[in-house]
Amino acid sequence: MKRKHLIYIGILCYSLVGCTKDFVEINTPPKDPVTASNEELLNGIISSLPMTAGEYSVINSWIYPITQQGVVAGSHHYNFDNARDGLWETYYQALASYRLLETRIATDPVPASKNNLHAMIKTLMAYRTFKTTNYFGNIPYSKAGFAPAKDPAGYKVSYDKQEDIYTAILTDLKWAVDNFSTAAGQYSPGAYDTFFKGDITKWIKFANSLRLQVAITMHHKNPTLAGPQIVESLAKPLLEKGDDVGLWPAQIPGLQFQWRQWSFVQDCNLRLGSTMWNLLSDNNSTDGSGIFDLRARLFFETNGTDLWAPIPQNQNPIVEIGTPYDVKVRNNSGNWNNKGGNHYSAFNLNFANDIEYIPELILTAAQVYFLKAEAYNRGLGVTANQATAKAEYEKGVESSLTMWKKVAFNTSKWVQDKPTAENLSTQELNDVLQNTKVAYVVGDPANSLLKIYAQLWIDQYRQPFDSWTLLRRTGGKTPMATLNASNYTNTYGSLNRFRYPDNEQSYNNENWKAETGSSDLNSKKIWIQP
Repeated sequence: MKRKHLIYIGILCYSLVGCTKDFVEINTPPKDPVTASNEELLNGIISSLPMTAGEYSVINSWIYPITQQGVVAGSHHYNFDNARDGLWETYYQALASYRLLETRIATDPVPASKNNLHAMIKTLMAYRTFKTTNYFGNIPYSKAGFAPAKDPAGYKVSYDKQEDIYTAILTDLKWAVDNFSTAAGQYSPGAYDTFFKGDITKWIKFANSLRLQVAITMHHKNPTLAGPQIVESLAKPLLEKGDDVGLWPAQIPGLQFQWRQWSFVQDCNLRLGSTMWNLLSDNNSTDGSGIFDLRARLFFETNGTDLWAPIPQNQNPIVEIGTPYDVKVRNNSGNWNNKGGNHYSAFNLNFANDIEYIPELILTAAQVYFLKAEAYNRGLGVTANQATAKAEYEKGVESSLTMWKKVAFNTSKWVQDKPTAENLSTQELNDVLQNTKVAYVVGDPANSLLKIYAQLWIDQYRQPFDSWTLLRRTGGKTPMATLNASNYTNTYGSLNRFRYPDNEQSYNNENWKAETGSSDLNSKKIWIQP
């Protein structure tokens, strides 16, 4: 079987899923693909979670300016579809591991003894599938990934509609939440659970919180299905302050995010934009005296002359100089401020400088609080309650500020503007919550909903893929600059999805044509868009 066949339909390269550089010794693969152990297959799925090189490059070149969480100064160095091949391949490799594990569990003499393992892989693949379908829209799913365990006919299968994929995800997450168990007799993968290290309570919280996220994301398209899922998830354990789910190198020995550093160093032109700046500062003072939100100094840096200088959003072209993302120069020169004289404030290079502590986030507690606030603000599945929405919203702001301050404080490589204390102070919290740009007004639910989206958007600074989903599913209610809006529309407004990899057209042509009508366009809206 040629390697290119592996890309388009989820054929498992077992020699890869059992062993990933970042997950070291416990992933050593067997020589015979079919003999990969259950534990290795589980950890192979976990090992597929880190972002690919192409995903990083497209995020830094395209997704940030699409969401307006940042600006690209100058040209885009990578094609918008640069991420598609790596995303596609790693997803379907993981899906094939999942299918094989499900088959083994179903034929186990006592399947119920492996409920926890089954719930783990359902949760992990629910997240992988949610993220992948939000990138591409319709994808092969219900019939995909079975070929290694069945027959060659499984290599070419049809595409599922995103609506059906969301339904399947919710079904799997509900099953996981209902079947995780701390009872004696449950099989444990031991050290191979590098995600939560066997903590079933954390698994339940993550699965249930992900269910809430999926249900709210699709509620406007299918409230009949989503509503009861929201109600159920709100009644069960959810992530709370401090329960921030992600890939934390400190918790997974050997994990490093080299691709993150590579993406920043390789011609990254990201800069602080006015849309984000206006939500973090009360004025445009270059000395930063207007900053009221501590995340401004954590997410971004001053320019090459130590001034705060955001780029007005939607301006093109932008003339810029300097090399603020040259890790070697800034580390080796003995002068962290040696940015080459860039005119505009850059993204904080510490996120690339530290690839051994700062995590890749998957679902934060703040996101969950903001989702709860949205549910009560809009009455999604529950009766609208503005007082409850306000309370959840303020927990979200506090949780976000707390997490980001701790991340910056606890990394040993953070240099400039590092917090002097780990814990969030009352003053730091009040500076944000009491600012008119942030304060939730119970009597004005419409504007308060926009503030929920804005604070969720800020918290997702390192998850711009989630902000892109938020932008699309709300019909553009995330923070947006109105100045020169036509330039945004012409440059980014038509980018709604990734096109499918070219190998789909070559090797799954019949199903690809049935899905695309031979016209695979980035401008095609995905199902969750209004």
